[in-house]
Amino acid sequence: MYKYFLKSPWLILSFILISKNVYTIELQHTFDLRTGAEINTSFGWRLVNEAKYELILDKHWQLSPGLLLAPGWSFLSAYNLETGYNQLFIESLSVHLKFLNMSYHAVSVAENSIIPYFSWRSKNFEADLGLNFRFTNFGPQNLDFIFYYPKDLFLTFFVFRIAGYLNWENPGIRLGIEMKNIDWNYAGNSMEISFDIDGIYQITNALALKLNMGTIPSGISGLSLDFNRFNILLGAQYRL
Repeated sequence: MYKYFLKSPWLILSFILISKNVYTIELQHTFDLRTGAEINTSFGWRLVNEAKYELILDKHWQLSPGLLLAPGWSFLSAYNLETGYNQLFIESLSVHLKFLNMSYHAVSVAENSIIPYFSWRSKNFEADLGLNFRFTNFGPQNLDFIFYYPKDLFLTFFVFRIAGYLNWENPGIRLGIEMKNIDWNYAGNSMEISFDIDGIYQITNALALKLNMGTIPSGISGLSLDFNRFNILLGAQYRL
């Protein structure tokens, strides 16, 4: 019987088709791009460009790399790799683990972070809460290596994001207010809390336009100092 099965291409093909129908892997791809300007009250302005890709496997498993390039008065590059599991126990809850590298090339300093956090997503409310285990690298060596964790300076602090949204189904507009110290490719210090206005215009089920405006007041933690700054970013999201 076993030998007959291997010699029959039709039986093999039928077995593959039946197995595919019994269990299929569902993939969802999301591409995010945004660009804009950041204005610093002490140093002027610089260009900000960000990109993010997200892969969702079977509605649960998440893999998401991201990149930021900000040339100008102090060139900043950042990239991250994030993994997660969505719909943890309930549909709105998920858990994530983010690896983040932020490199300040003008002063040869890099901050590598390991950030485990929980997130909540619903129609009118979103929240993230976690810990940032940050390792600071002084010197040009391994400046852009995301998995380099020196012992020169180590800090641990909370990261969070709280957002409330108003939704208009027709014409597909979502308007929100955010308070946070973490973003795609950024994790600020404990007192570096930004206040943002977030807008989304859903053109089709796959395509959306985005607008983000925010400000970060002066703050200090450890050896990092931030002056007042304002940013405005325009972007687009495409989902497959």
